[in-house]
Formats: sequence, structure tokens, C-alpha cells
Amino acid sequence: MAEHLLYWILIGLLIAATISDLRERLIYDRFILIGLVSAIIIRFFHHPEPWWNYLLTGVIVLIILTIIAALTNERSIGGGDVKLFAMIGFAVGWEAFFWIFLLSHVLAAIFMLALKFFRWSKIGRHSEFPFAPFILAGTVLIYSQFWI
Repeated sequence: MAEHLLYWILIGLLIAATISDLRERLIYDRFILIGLVSAIIIRFFHHPEPWWNYLLTGVIVLIILTIIAALTNERSIGGGDVKLFAMIGFAVGWEAFFWIFLLSHVLAAIFMLALKFFRWSKIGRHSEFPFAPFILAGTVLIYSQFWI
């Protein structure tokens, strides 16, 4: 039951982040903070994995993706997306995070290839697009596979 509650909180926050990312190209820190506090409370009482798995996943994800964002001047991944992924890693642990991360990127790649196919001249190497919808989609798909 706790896992379901945690995923539903994450999905609700990711919906809000997706809306703000699509409208304003901005992911508010309050979404991240609510997700982290929720994860801390739920993981305090229920943690199928050792507690350090969740903590290390969130911290390692934050460090690695922040370095990638800094090295690429946020062209490959933005700061809001980094924080969303770190929050998810902290909440769900390494295994589920890995699949969410992978699936988010695969879905984004498929979308970009389709967009490139239909709008050849308008989509270039440096085209930017909101990534939160793909993080949401990856999270929903992984949740549905693990819990249904």
C-alpha cells in the first residue's frame, strides 16, 4: 500500500511538473520538495530495500546528471529534469529508477525521431523540448508494470 501511495504522489507531482514544463519551460522546486518529503516519510516506515539504497540512488543521480548538465550547458538535460530524476531515484531506489530513466529516454527518442520525420526542416540538432512529459510517461509505465 505504501508503494502505491508513493507512486501516486510522484505521478501527481510529475503531472504538475509536466504542465509547468509545457507551459513555462520551468519545473518548480516545490514539486521536488513535496516529493522528497513524501518519500522520506513513506520510506521511514516502509522500505523494501535498505534505506541507503534510496539515499545513494538520489545522491548519485543528482551528482552525475548535474555534471552532465553543467558540461553541456543544460543542452542535454535541464536543471529541473535533473532534480526530478534525483527525486524519483530517492523515492524508488536504483532498480525502478534505472528503468524509469531508460524508458523516459527511449520514449523521448521515439518522439524526436517521429517529429524529425514529419517536420524535417524545423527540427535540428540543437532543438529543445520539455522532458518532464517523458519522465511522467516512463514513471507511469514502470509503475503499471511493477504493480499491476
